[in-house]
Amino acid sequence: MAGAFAGWWAKVSPYYTKAYQEMWVGVGVMTYLYYKVSYGGKKAAVDSSAHAVKSAPSHTAKPADSAAKAATAAAATSLVVVAAGDITMSDVLQRQHSNLILEERKLNLEIEKLELEKVKLKSDMRK
Repeated sequence: MAGAFAGWWAKVSPYYTKAYQEMWVGVGVMTYLYYKVSYGGKKAAVDSSAHAVKSAPSHTAKPADSAAKAATAAAATSLVVVAAGDITMSDVLQRQHSNLILEERKLNLEIEKLELEKVKLKSDMRK
């Protein structure tokens, strides 16, 4: 079995290690996004603790006033955690869009530099 894997890896390793290096960045980003979507990060931990408060046995239940205060406090905590810890797909796409715009500007500047060099070389050749 190891010989079959070694033969396969010998054939495909240049593609995975040299030609498609940027692919691994995408694999990492997608893995992180899958984790955030599947497990929810901090939001899931807050939700599970709020669930534990709601599902307490009736013989340990608090008076209605203190239960309402506890529910309000749990809701406020979950809102703070959601605002601070969640990354949405929209955020990721906006960051990628900003990066692409910056990259486009860099490339345009490089093109302008090359065109100026071209004009300079042409004028030097005429002299």
